[in-house]
Amino acid sequence: MAMYKSKKEGNTLSIFSFSMAQSYMSRLEIEERLRRAAELENFYIVYQPQVDEQNNLYGVEALVRWEDEKLGFIPPDKFISIAEYCGLMPKIGNYIIDTTLKEMSALQKSLNLSFQIAINVSAQQFTHIDFIARLKQSINRHNIDPNRITIEITESLFIDDIDKVLPILNELRGEGICISLDDFGTGYSSLNLLRTLPIDELKIDKSFVDDIMNDVQSLKMVQNIISIGKNLNLTLLAEGIETLEQKQSLIECGCDLFQGYYYSKPLILHDLQKYISDISREIP
Repeated sequence: MAMYKSKKEGNTLSIFSFSMAQSYMSRLEIEERLRRAAELENFYIVYQPQVDEQNNLYGVEALVRWEDEKLGFIPPDKFISIAEYCGLMPKIGNYIIDTTLKEMSALQKSLNLSFQIAINVSAQQFTHIDFIARLKQSINRHNIDPNRITIEITESLFIDDIDKVLPILNELRGEGICISLDDFGTGYSSLNLLRTLPIDELKIDKSFVDDIMNDVQSLKMVQNIISIGKNLNLTLLAEGIETLEQKQSLIECGCDLFQGYYYSKPLILHDLQKYISDISREIP
């Protein structure tokens, strides 16, 4: 355990401790319970609204949640990394897509309203052999307009194998599906790569938005990302907005769309329906 920890941290010195063993056993238990959850599809989806400058609903981002009967609520940043490690993300990802499109199709019909549906796709799922086929089946099954679907991917996807990823992106775009590049600026951003990718939207990471009011470098980074996006005719969406001041600063920078606790936390389906019904209320 100490050896693998040292390798993971860059060949540093690690001394074995009892807490290290506890962490290892905890991860094994989560993996075991996660395999069972994936088999039984014991997950649920919450949706975080995305709005424009006038506070009109633009769309929602679908986010998976897992509450195990034995372990309780497991944060997504904890179980998703384990799911990717043990190869469960394609299976979980298929559940996310099908459940999201099923629920959003019914909701849009009941409200007589059409809006964008953003779904995160991991690198493992994106490059899986039946990803596009399963996505198309789900779109047809639930009668969703492909133009209303946004697939969110991260920069790491392109770093690993751009030649394998590019044809998949082009096929998705050919179907009318929008592509969003999540967490732009936090990884190995290449402007030349960005120029050649068939994407429609850039998401400004929460880490920049958090410090936008008190850190000049974060503000400049946001301004630069928005400037790059505008030059490439991309839509700019900022996530993690928690205050009115952050919202106003982003508007001044030229951001198009907004998402965060200032507007709404991620909502279960019933609460999302109420939120959309009440969206006409004034938000400063």
